[in-house]
Amino acid sequence: MDFEIDDIEINHDDLKNAKIQQITNEIAALRAALNVPAQIRGGIGGAALGAGLGIGIMGMIAGSVIGFNMNKGKEMTEEKRQALTLQLAQKAQELLALQRDEELSSAGVDGIMSSKDLKDYKYDLWPFDGKYGALVGKPSKRFHMMVFGRPKAGKSYFCNGLAQYLTRFGKVLYIAAEEGFSATLQKKLQDMGGDNHNLDFANFRTYDQVSNAIKSHDYDFVFIDSVNYMKMEPEEIEQLKTIKPFALITVQQATKSGQFRGSQTFAHNCDIICEVIDGVVYHTGRFADHTEMNVFEQKKPAVNAPKTAKEITENISPQMDMFNNYDLDL
Repeated sequence: MDFEIDDIEINHDDLKNAKIQQITNEIAALRAALNVPAQIRGGIGGAALGAGLGIGIMGMIAGSVIGFNMNKGKEMTEEKRQALTLQLAQKAQELLALQRDEELSSAGVDGIMSSKDLKDYKYDLWPFDGKYGALVGKPSKRFHMMVFGRPKAGKSYFCNGLAQYLTRFGKVLYIAAEEGFSATLQKKLQDMGGDNHNLDFANFRTYDQVSNAIKSHDYDFVFIDSVNYMKMEPEEIEQLKTIKPFALITVQQATKSGQFRGSQTFAHNCDIICEVIDGVVYHTGRFADHTEMNVFEQKKPAVNAPKTAKEITENISPQMDMFNNYDLDL
């Protein structure tokens, strides 16, 4: 029987999904190595070894104790920590590249397109209109928006209003980690129009709670308010995006100098950045020019607030310029 290499059928989608899962597992292992003490990891490994030898529960306990004691006092060196951190960043970039390629493939874009086909291609975008459409344009179905600002600047109020607006297009989950089910959250809900059958709230505190909610429900939009309060890392945010197709809005706290808290990777990995300053949202992103919007209906920009797109880029946080210069082309 003649054998031809062309006879082999390869499912490239399965290969890509397997690669995404592999990188996700590698990221989880690297994070564990950074965050779990050596003796605990040794104890877990020893218990697994004991179980693998088939000598029952006593073998697991003995293996755990041996592994724990062997690794006691073995602190991670700064050089090793830096190496693991670099690996994490590289894996996060690999994961992001695969996700964006997957986004294009799901849109039916593959291989080579003529300039005419590209010009006439109809992408699957959210048809935002009104003040939110004027602010961010018409984003792709799996956009990631980052909102940041100092305390009391109006970022949560802005996000609650946006969440109400997004219920026109699908199911929304708003994770109010900082406020929880508080009177202040209730007041925002009342101000924005009251209860809505397409809007759910959660007071989650951990990554696993968020992940499980996304897996078990079909949400079109997910808000996390805030990433800093939940102590989530950029790699965890990227892992959430691999679970299902949905749009993600993450809220970041800001320092006294106006910079958002956390790794610069947060900004590199998103499509839209909104900085909230004294009740005004300043936007930059992939789907519209620089714009601004009042958070509160009666709010007027401060006397010295930016008035033009040029002034916006000159006056808002320098981290926004970093986003503008970063290559985020689809």
